[in-house]
Amino acid sequence: MQPMKARSNSKLTTLVLGSLAALVVVSIILFPDKAFQSSLEGLTIWWKIVFPALMPFLIMTELLVGFGVIQGTGVLLEPLMRVVFRLPGVSGWALASGLIIGFPTGAKITATLSEKNLISRTETERLTALSHLCSPLFLIMVIGVGFLHSAKLGIVLAVVHYVTAILTGILMRFSKEPQQPLAASSELNSSNVKPKKNPSISIWKLALSTMRQAYLHDGRAFGKLLGDSVTSSVQTLMLIGGYMMIFSVLINVINITHLTDALQPVTHFLLRFMNTHTDTTPQWIIGILEVHLGAYAWSQAQGLSLLPQMALISAFLAWGGLSAHAQVAGFHQKTGARYRFFFQSRALHAVLALVFTILLWEPMQLLLMDTEPSFLWLDKATSEYSEASFPLNGGSAWSLWGPMLAQFLLLLIIMLTISTLIRAFRKKVH
Repeated sequence: MQPMKARSNSKLTTLVLGSLAALVVVSIILFPDKAFQSSLEGLTIWWKIVFPALMPFLIMTELLVGFGVIQGTGVLLEPLMRVVFRLPGVSGWALASGLIIGFPTGAKITATLSEKNLISRTETERLTALSHLCSPLFLIMVIGVGFLHSAKLGIVLAVVHYVTAILTGILMRFSKEPQQPLAASSELNSSNVKPKKNPSISIWKLALSTMRQAYLHDGRAFGKLLGDSVTSSVQTLMLIGGYMMIFSVLINVINITHLTDALQPVTHFLLRFMNTHTDTTPQWIIGILEVHLGAYAWSQAQGLSLLPQMALISAFLAWGGLSAHAQVAGFHQKTGARYRFFFQSRALHAVLALVFTILLWEPMQLLLMDTEPSFLWLDKATSEYSEASFPLNGGSAWSLWGPMLAQFLLLLIIMLTISTLIRAFRKKVH
């Protein structure tokens, strides 16, 4: 039954991608200048933000999976991930990656873990939904400093985004799990490289043993592993860039053909509850399709007060954009994970982000009233981006790879510490 569903999902994905490709070709023929300009916008975002943020980390992740480091770390993270999210410890690496590096890193790492039979299909779906997050670099530096010209507003977006993401992950863990075929479950267990737990063996020895067995199970020499890591990472980034350019062209086609006019009654009805009467239909369309362009469009929207503007930006950041949805679906073609579960989690996250932005607006304003952030060179970045237009003209994210790696290691240490405390508490109770 599961292979039939996987083939059905693959056919649907192929149909959608083929339709998008045909639409891009037609757009280039009908509107060559606009199509070129819009594809260049998507390419610029990809090169200056996505590529430098993801390329080194994807290569490093592929290497660490081959060497068994992530599997060994998963043993140490098992208590935290099981207790909070009902996920195996090895999924902690994907969660930390999504929190610091941003989407679609979490989805790609989750797909890798699933293809290596380290997590089940249900765990794949939950982990993909949980780890699909915006990076602090994008939220604070790009949106806060670059678009809204305020690092404090970027911090507000980041706090709401991560709090509601964790809450979404906790709520989605109670979703009804489909029955998996016995064959799939036995295959997962048979290929599990983790050794059986022995109470007399310390957790550190168990982690080292797991890492060694994972490396022996992989069996690739360092040169082969490095080459495969670079090839896989480049292919992944090319896929991401292609989706971003396709959806950038699609956004311009919708604007040129005035298809937004048909949705004006709907957007006016939705914004009436926020006491807003300006036309934001183009921003809605862009935000639904592509998150980077959508965040910029909402930051430049006229006639909106600050609170509705921040609430809507927060909601569309949580939604992620159909471009990112297509990237996730592409990564999981071989895993059999259901897109419906991912769609539901994005919708829930968007609703929670909208509500929590409104609820936390006053407390966050009071908290940040007399503070100035000093991390990530925000003061320097403020002057650098204050006059910049979108796409970013003041450079790319290559120079921020060092701070991003430091933040990732710090987060991983915090997660390991919490996991150790949970393990010690459970031992004391039992």
